[in-house]
Amino acid sequence: MKHTVLIFFSLLATASAQPKDWILYRAAVAAASGSLRLHETAEAKRWLTEAPAAHRGWEWRYLNALANQSLMERKAHDAPITGLAASSDGRLIATTSGDKLVKLWDARTGAPSGTLSGHTASTWSPAFRPGGKHLASMGSDGAVRIWSLADTSQVRVYEKLGNGMGAVAWSPDGSLLAASTWTPEPSGVKGWLHLWDFEKDVLLWKTEYGVKPVVTLSFHPSGKQFAAATWDGWIGIFGVDANGKPSAEHKFELLKGTYPAIQSVAYSTDGKTIAVGAKDNMVRLFDSRDAKLIREFAGHARWANSVAFSPQGTWLASASSDETLRLWDPATGDEMQVLHGHTASVTAVAITANSGRLVTAAADGTLRWWDAARADASRDLWKHPSDVYGFDFTADGRRAATASWGGTVKLWDVATGRELWHQPLHKQSANAVAFSPDGRRMVSGGNDGRLLLVDTADGKILATWEGIKDGRAAGIAWSRDGRTVFCPSSRPSGKLWNAESGRLLHTFTGGKGEIYSARFSNDSRWLALGWTGGEAAVFDRETGAAIVTLPPQSSGIYAVSFHPSGRVLATAGGNRTISIWALPSGGLLRKLEAHTELIYGLDFTPDGSRLASASTDQTVRIWAPESGDQMLAIPYPVQVYAVRFSPDGSRLATVPMNGTIRLLDAPQNIAP
Repeated sequence: MKHTVLIFFSLLATASAQPKDWILYRAAVAAASGSLRLHETAEAKRWLTEAPAAHRGWEWRYLNALANQSLMERKAHDAPITGLAASSDGRLIATTSGDKLVKLWDARTGAPSGTLSGHTASTWSPAFRPGGKHLASMGSDGAVRIWSLADTSQVRVYEKLGNGMGAVAWSPDGSLLAASTWTPEPSGVKGWLHLWDFEKDVLLWKTEYGVKPVVTLSFHPSGKQFAAATWDGWIGIFGVDANGKPSAEHKFELLKGTYPAIQSVAYSTDGKTIAVGAKDNMVRLFDSRDAKLIREFAGHARWANSVAFSPQGTWLASASSDETLRLWDPATGDEMQVLHGHTASVTAVAITANSGRLVTAAADGTLRWWDAARADASRDLWKHPSDVYGFDFTADGRRAATASWGGTVKLWDVATGRELWHQPLHKQSANAVAFSPDGRRMVSGGNDGRLLLVDTADGKILATWEGIKDGRAAGIAWSRDGRTVFCPSSRPSGKLWNAESGRLLHTFTGGKGEIYSARFSNDSRWLALGWTGGEAAVFDRETGAAIVTLPPQSSGIYAVSFHPSGRVLATAGGNRTISIWALPSGGLLRKLEAHTELIYGLDFTPDGSRLASASTDQTVRIWAPESGDQMLAIPYPVQVYAVRFSPDGSRLATVPMNGTIRLLDAPQNIAP
């Protein structure tokens, strides 16, 4: 990169010719960010589309990825999709809709696989019969229709069951078919339940149930009971004997809510619990044996329309009119993920067997596919048992290392979030790590004063280069050419080591306190250091001489970062301000002000167009350093200690002070 300081800080020469475009871009990004915080996906996408393409940077890609988290989308119907089901073998998806049709889709590719026509009104609640030969659907024409999956023909119909929407469900062995519907009466609405022996084609049971429509049914995994729920908030559990006859209802207490109409019920895979989604925006979990409420899941801003358990029962999915798909931990009630993509009410969710995917349907007639691995937050949220202080990516971006309180250093696979190994390398806190360019070795430092050379294959210590009593290694750097390693030493000094032999090359001084931050320029010629006394300087790596000493700041310098050109340096710390300096002159080019507390982390994107900062004010902020504008503020529940962009700039690793590392994705290849 051959930027000069003059070109780099030309006050956005391209934007100055079109200042309105830059203003529009900043406004659009701010509006999109606010919309996503409110989970208003359609609004966020609209604003992202409005953002002028010429100015789209890391923050736009990050927000765009948040607004488009699904794997693919298909336009499935010309009317709202009312129901969704996945076949037990994971090969097919079925949808029902206000367009009177039932459709089949390839669960893997989303390709059309068949259209089932015969209903004369809106269709509801598709249900695959276990065994893979039949599909049942309910219609507002008052009919349950049974379809052959072999040739999409109608093989049976049960007519005149009721009016309007309803539901169907098969027993796990496919022998029984349950249906719910309702009829208008002079005294009001009556709900109805039906149960057939499918092989014998015999109606075993019909009963009046509730005073509102019964819109959802679910069988227990054992087949020995089923649950039905209504818009008046009733949930009934009916036992089923060996002859297929239901026993008396075991009714749950009426749900208490502003609008407790129940939209969906689903048994857990072990049958011990029932999940319930309702129009009061709540998801609830009940004990299926005694009907007692276990916990409530609050977060949706509008109706919770559909619920489904993962095959292992380790998470629960809910689809809502608030345009989101949410994943929950049923054991704790914690919200694991909020997934955006739909721009209309999400009406249904299904989980495909053995494919690791979820499918959702929406009121705008679209289907979306999602990666079920999103339920496992470990890809993007890595955990330590205590606070993390140090982080570094390998040069190829495939692995990362973390250093934490207690002395533990961990190595991670970046793509999967899998921990590769961990070692207790330091007797006190482990503060910093840095990889060699080839990724085969790393150095780590800690409060025990030791600088260690470590084999990244297994975390074994190869050498100890220094052990001191009055210093800690908070800022460690390995030059890009692989030849040298810097580490703080006895206060206020730091040392430069030959990376192959461990021979001491230079000792640097010039500030007060300890050297808290260190970075090499991309060409490895210069080394920038920041002291807790407020001083910062840039040194020639070969001679050890100071290139420039920057004016002292009123408080400590805790972060330094070179622009990729090597001709600009950013510093920050206790004065809550980021200072941008020209090199080698040391002239102050700009100050970036928005943080309200100490700044601990700084890092430029690989192309130099953006700068990330981390602060104890519980935010990570993204800046356009050429203009000095703040582009995005990302809130955190705790203080944030460090930020580091991946080598390709597609991810930002952030280190909040809660024992985690959170990775933020900004891929290049997602279209709005």
